[in-house]
Amino acid sequence: MLTGAAERFYERVHALGGAHPQITSVGKAHRYFSVVESLRTRPQQTVCELGFGGHSLLNILSPFVREYHIIDIVDCAAGKILPDNVRTYCGNLDNPFPFQDGQFDSVIAMMVVEHLYDPFHAMAEIARICRPGGTVIINLPNIAALKCRFSLLLGRMPVTSTKDWYEKRQWDGNHLHYFTVADTKRLAGLYGLRLETMHPVGQMVWLKRLRPHLFCHEISYIFRKDGA
Repeated sequence: MLTGAAERFYERVHALGGAHPQITSVGKAHRYFSVVESLRTRPQQTVCELGFGGHSLLNILSPFVREYHIIDIVDCAAGKILPDNVRTYCGNLDNPFPFQDGQFDSVIAMMVVEHLYDPFHAMAEIARICRPGGTVIINLPNIAALKCRFSLLLGRMPVTSTKDWYEKRQWDGNHLHYFTVADTKRLAGLYGLRLETMHPVGQMVWLKRLRPHLFCHEISYIFRKDGA
């Protein structure tokens, strides 16, 4: 029952324009900069992107990877012409992922985990399908950012999504869970994922690197899976 409700909900979101546009280039301030840099320097990998959502790095990454697997609760790839090395799946990420243990060299989950019902399940499955020594790249909002703290002090909800969430009738961008830097590291560590680096998203990256737990409203984490 819950799975069906989730599928219907995100089908409505996608139909209302919730999908992200194609991505053709990224700069250091972009949330996908860490993904592009990580995978471009390690060519011919087998990669899995969770929560495809209609956005795509395919134009940038598919020439550099051996296989690019994408999965989403909505069939966002329907009717699209995709590169030969791209495989698409339609599935609910709150269920067991339809992949083998250690199948991928890199697993990407950008703006995904905060939307899922059970972050523990999601992180366990992400770690499971990543090979030992492989890379996991996860992008999450940071509820401990100064911006969110000031909102609470002023009696307002600390919004971690877009400014027009209320007008879209998508409560805080449909975010179900909130994360801090410390809790993200703790959650990932439960499943053998060790933090290598964090990439601040947005302008003034140099400042955000000084105190990411305070200055970063959104962070891309790069983890390495134990075992290699």
